[in-house]
Parts: sequence; structure tokens; C-alpha cells
Amino acid sequence: MAEAPSRGLHHIAYWTDDLAIAMADAEALLGVGPFRVIDRVPLRSFRFQGEPAVLDHSAAFAAWGPVLLELNQVHDVQPPELRAALGISPGSVSHVSWWTDDLEAECRHMAASGCALLTTSVGGAVAGWFEGGRLFAHPVEIHRPTPAVRAIWDSLLPRASSRRDQNG
Repeated sequence: MAEAPSRGLHHIAYWTDDLAIAMADAEALLGVGPFRVIDRVPLRSFRFQGEPAVLDHSAAFAAWGPVLLELNQVHDVQPPELRAALGISPGSVSHVSWWTDDLEAECRHMAASGCALLTTSVGGAVAGWFEGGRLFAHPVEIHRPTPAVRAIWDSLLPRASSRRDQNG
């Protein structure tokens, strides 16, 4: 019998209306930093509920203990329903995230758990965002990390991308 995959927390993200202020606040309050900023995250082939969509946003990442903290500032979102589905509101949780080597299997697992697929991206980041189901009041993002994404994570949390370290 195959071992069930670990779904350990890799990062938690928050929405903000000013990335620079949020990074300064996180540094002052939590002592985190330095941040790695990705201006205008390059999401290619981005879809919302199966249709082409836009989530033009910038993101900042820093180590927060054993996980990453991600801060997101939205520049444009289309269609308007995507804003509500992702709970885009400054100060609220954007998502929690883990990663997998088998995104298709995780998609099936999430669907079977009552967490509908909201968005997909297959360029820049290979990830799916899901409704939080009964457990989370915010989306869940699951990555199948590309080498570029893995390099960003490794630069902030050298041990975060190691499957052995993530799963204990």
C-alpha cells in the first residue's frame, strides 16, 4: 500500500494593499526578513474555474521560523468574481500552502475532501488553488514546484524544499 503524502505547511500568505509597508510591519513585529520580492508574479496559463483569468499581483517571501511568510499585493484581478473567491482583502489570509510531486493526485484528493478547484497555473508556478472546504476560511494553494520556484524557496529556507525535512 502506498504511503499517504504529507501535507505539511510550507507557507502562509496574507493580502496587503501596500507591500513595502507590510514587509516593514512584518520585520518589526515578527523579526522576519530579508524579503525576496517578485514584482508582478508571472502567472502564465492562469485560469479561474476553467476559464482564462488575471491575477496580476506582486509577492514578497521571507522565512518565518520553519515556514515561509508570503505577502501579496494585487494590481488587477479579472473576472471580478475571482476577487471574492480568493478572499482578497488587506490583512486577511490569502492562502496556506504545501507542495507535492503529484499535483493531479492532490487535485483528486482535494476534490474528494470537498475543496473545489478555483484556479490553476501551469507557467511560472505550477499550482492549483482550492476552496478551503470545512477546515479553512481561505484558499489552499498546492504547488508542484518548478526549478525556479524551488530556487526561491531554497534561497530563503534552505531546508524547506527537502522532502525529508518537510515531512519529518
